[in-house]
Amino acid sequence: MKAIVFDNAGTLLKRITVIKDISKDNLFLETNTIGIANQNSHKIIVVFQTPAKKLIKHSNLTIIEYMKMHPDEFEIAYSQIDISKESIISCLSEDNTSIRDIKDTALKLNSFNIEICSGCAIIVDALKCKIDYVYTAGGLFFKCTSTVIETLKKYGYEIYLASGDNKNSLMKIASCLNISKNNIFDTCNVDCKKSVVDKLQQKGYYVYMVGNHTNDRLALKKADV
Repeated sequence: MKAIVFDNAGTLLKRITVIKDISKDNLFLETNTIGIANQNSHKIIVVFQTPAKKLIKHSNLTIIEYMKMHPDEFEIAYSQIDISKESIISCLSEDNTSIRDIKDTALKLNSFNIEICSGCAIIVDALKCKIDYVYTAGGLFFKCTSTVIETLKKYGYEIYLASGDNKNSLMKIASCLNISKNNIFDTCNVDCKKSVVDKLQQKGYYVYMVGNHTNDRLALKKADV
């Protein structure tokens, strides 16, 4: 049995990400959000499960107010330190970054030609207890993405998707590419991706991992290829 586990951004999807630097109050394009988070070991990426269109309707709230009201609507997608969601809420109690800031990035992203909106996220400095960046991400499938997936299926590979993106966007991707929704692992961090590979191997699969950044490193190391 053969299984291939894909990360999403940069592998299946050509990423477009609009980021807002809160301290400088400016927008810029940068797909390498993991690289920004890697600037120091206390930067954490928190992804909202709430679809972008729904989230930005709460522009009158600060981000921390929304997180307190909807603790099940966000997850830690990337962190180099051991930290809980409760600790992040406590840490950001004095932060006044607004959902309006996220709205700025979502509206700018909407001006581009995208097929999938991957959702909204924030990059938190857990040492300084502040939100450094907010962003909305999306993108286009690479020209050959669907052909590659269909070809792999013909050769007997079972396709899995393990990504830090939210559930809503990954389910859309699964639908577009005819990937079983049971094979989707959303808001999947470094350890989660490794676990996906490990569990497939325990079931007897020969596992290939396709990833493009440090959040894939453990899964890449664990995989057979």
